[in-house]
Amino acid sequence: MDYGNPCAENEEESVIMLKRIMFTLMALCLCLSFAGCGGDKKAEAPKSDAKPAAVTKKAEAAPAPANGKVLVAYFSWGGTTRKVAQTIQQKTGGDLFEIKTATPYPTDYHATIDIGKKEKADNARPKLAGTLPDMKQYDVILLGYPIWWYIEPMAVKTFVEAQDLSGKTILPFATSGGSGVEGSVDDLRKTLPKAQVKDGILLNSTSGLDGWLKDNGLGK
Repeated sequence: MDYGNPCAENEEESVIMLKRIMFTLMALCLCLSFAGCGGDKKAEAPKSDAKPAAVTKKAEAAPAPANGKVLVAYFSWGGTTRKVAQTIQQKTGGDLFEIKTATPYPTDYHATIDIGKKEKADNARPKLAGTLPDMKQYDVILLGYPIWWYIEPMAVKTFVEAQDLSGKTILPFATSGGSGVEGSVDDLRKTLPKAQVKDGILLNSTSGLDGWLKDNGLGK
């Protein structure tokens, strides 16, 4: 059996090995040549398929109210709304007016909420005490009240319906033991379709007050 010439096989392996070494040396020289030519060039920034981030526009500050006086009108039973209204008056420099009924509500909480419930059911308009301010001189009215049965007390409706508030800006603020302010704002918008009733704020404390006033172009 012929196994071939082992010497010839060794010669062929030597030639193949020599060719591999020469090829490797040529490839190395070629790479070094490219590196030398491109060393002074800046690397090209990689392209990306990602979309550019959306630019968020900074919210524009609400314009300051027109040249007119600001009125802070409020109704308070237990005193919480009164304290908030007084703070707002100090921060805005507006006039302060307390809405009072001709017949005061009882000091007893349960008796008062029962009366408030009946007044709402009857859509009553309790008579107010004293002389009301002349609304013609005001552009902005900050209107404060406690939430009674999910809306403003009926005495507040008596107040806002007593004079023409067309074109006025109404800023409701309320105090509450649990209910939100949204129901009263919706009700005021129905009662005052020709006024600009803005979104209200719940203020059981003065936290958040400065930001709300600033958003509405108010505050010293």
